[in-house]
Amino acid sequence: MAPPIPVFSANEIHHRYDEQMQNPEKFQCHLKSLTQHECTFRPSTPQRSTPEFICLPFKRIFRRCLVPTLTKRSNGEKVKGEKWINIEVTDAQTNADLLDRDSKYSKYVQEFLTAEKELKELIEESERF
Repeated sequence: MAPPIPVFSANEIHHRYDEQMQNPEKFQCHLKSLTQHECTFRPSTPQRSTPEFICLPFKRIFRRCLVPTLTKRSNGEKVKGEKWINIEVTDAQTNADLLDRDSKYSKYVQEFLTAEKELKELIEESERF
């Protein structure tokens, strides 16, 4: 499991990492991406005997930059160094293709949303008993 990380708005990212965003060459910044999957479960029903998982890929984009650090040793001495940081720059347009009706994912998005609705109804029904 990944460690917890803070989530920042686009404004907070630009404020917090303004220098890295404005001058990426100075910090040896490179764009990196990864694909994660959001999954849901479609239970079996009288019409569909086999349950299934439906997963949608979504991209996350990061700017990886080398930034200066100042570390304090146990004897109190301060040491200058550098460390790599990842600044997420994913925005609303990064995964817009998932919502495009002509996208290769359109059918899967509809299946995913239908499965989410079915699962919610099943959970609500089971909570009534």
